[in-house]
Amino acid sequence: MKYFYLIIIFFFTLSAEIYAQSAHKNLRNGDMLYGFGKYAEAETEYRKAETQKPSLKSTFNLGNTLMSQERYEEAIKKYEDAASKANTNQEKALVYHNLGNALYKKQQYKESIDAYKKSLRYQPDDIETKENLALARRELKKQQNQQQKDKNNQDQNKDQKDQKDQQNQNNQENKKEDNQDQNNQNQEQQDQNKNKEQQPAQSENKMSKQDAQKLLEIMDSEEKKVQQKLRRVDGKPTKGKKDW
Repeated sequence: MKYFYLIIIFFFTLSAEIYAQSAHKNLRNGDMLYGFGKYAEAETEYRKAETQKPSLKSTFNLGNTLMSQERYEEAIKKYEDAASKANTNQEKALVYHNLGNALYKKQQYKESIDAYKKSLRYQPDDIETKENLALARRELKKQQNQQQKDKNNQDQNKDQKDQKDQQNQNNQENKKEDNQDQNNQNQEQQDQNKNKEQQPAQSENKMSKQDAQKLLEIMDSEEKKVQQKLRRVDGKPTKGKKDW
């Protein structure tokens, strides 16, 4: 029974060594391919190493191949994974430095600044990290200024749109009022025309007040003459008329 357990232990030890050797081989192949700029092939080797025996090196180098292929989102995840595996200050400084680079490429400047600061916490004298931190701060400032400018433009455009909408609304209301006034005038004109049609027609040769006064005077004068004749007839006997 003891001999059986020894065989099992030896088998697992041998398998682990084989996997370790295979993973190491994949890592070396990946490094070589990466050096020749064959990033896709290097990625394949590093992924094989990750599958067989995950390590800080396989995860970190896989992140580097993804960065070289401009797959920044995937690279960020690998660097974050590598940061959890880093033990020494030098390892942590290197991982956070590259994480800052990937975030910078994604234009996530605020996050990249945080990553560079973490890198400097573990390696304060790293000149390259300090330079990258300064660049990230400058780009963040530019980004914030641009965002503020875009916001101001949006607000201005909104104000102009509101003013234009208000002007259009006022124009529509004024037009509506003008149409209503015109309709009222038309209705008044129609009412006036209707009243004229209902009134009796008047003589076109309407007599003036002065002419009417003269006519009355003439009529009075004629009536006086008639009365005088009648009085003369009644006062004297009339002559007989001859019969024929």
